[in-house]
Amino acid sequence: MVSNTTQTSSLGHLLPYDYFQTHVIDSRPDILFHWHPEMEINYIHKGSARFHIDYDYFDSQEGDIILIRPNGMHSIHPIIKTEHDMETVKFHLDMIGYSIVDQVSLRYLQPLQTSNFKFIPRIQKGMEGYDAIKSCLMSILSLCRDEGRHFEILLKSKLHEFIYLLYYYRYVVRKHTDDTYRKNEKIRELIDYINNNYQESLSIEFLSEFVGYSKTHFMTIFKQHTGTSCTEFVIQVRLNKACDILINSTTPILEVATSIGFNNLSNFNRQFKRYYQMTPSQYRKQFTKPKEGRTLINPANHDWLDD
Repeated sequence: MVSNTTQTSSLGHLLPYDYFQTHVIDSRPDILFHWHPEMEINYIHKGSARFHIDYDYFDSQEGDIILIRPNGMHSIHPIIKTEHDMETVKFHLDMIGYSIVDQVSLRYLQPLQTSNFKFIPRIQKGMEGYDAIKSCLMSILSLCRDEGRHFEILLKSKLHEFIYLLYYYRYVVRKHTDDTYRKNEKIRELIDYINNNYQESLSIEFLSEFVGYSKTHFMTIFKQHTGTSCTEFVIQVRLNKACDILINSTTPILEVATSIGFNNLSNFNRQFKRYYQMTPSQYRKQFTKPKEGRTLINPANHDWLDD
């Protein structure tokens, strides 16, 4: 059995949000460090996974409400032999009036979008306001899931209510205004560069120069922000890209390795097996088989295409 992530696209309703259900099995999917301009809300139905949001690390628990601010860097890593069921809604604050110049936008929404404010990342059972916040979130998730008649009107209303509850129960706090924001910007820019240029030679010397830090300072800052070394992050990105190629083409393994930035086939095979507990050939053989009328597009991200 493999992991499964389903997504409801926002294209059908023209509202700037996405809705996901994620089921982690056998240590997949592993969601690498990334960021996006949307706010993200996660509800944990079952199990546990390791969350890293900005500088906060924690293992999720059933019933957790997990908040990710706009432009906040984050990753979600499976815990070995532990399943994890989660529902997610991700939406841009434009959806509830960020671009409108009024008191609500200026006082509450714009400070979130511009990173002057941030969220307490996790709201747990027993914390102040948990029941009211959970009730509102369950309504939001139900509206996203069902998309009933005129649901868009009620969804926008509920998202406003959710933001109100976060402010009311003090789960929105002022972000420190030292050089952390500048460092965050540089690391986000670097992550984008790695994702777009993973096939190139990405030495620590080059990447440290890219962000304007000394090599030692760069390695320290990157690990503080992402929880992993830059070298490991580059390997993870490359292997994730390799999974796409392996299951969507018949490209020889050697060509797959060179196309994603590995100059040594044995190193590629070794790193691949270290992350996925199987060789690239075994991975291709296992995950390119259609299952019950569904085609697996990328088991690293666990995206499916229905017939």
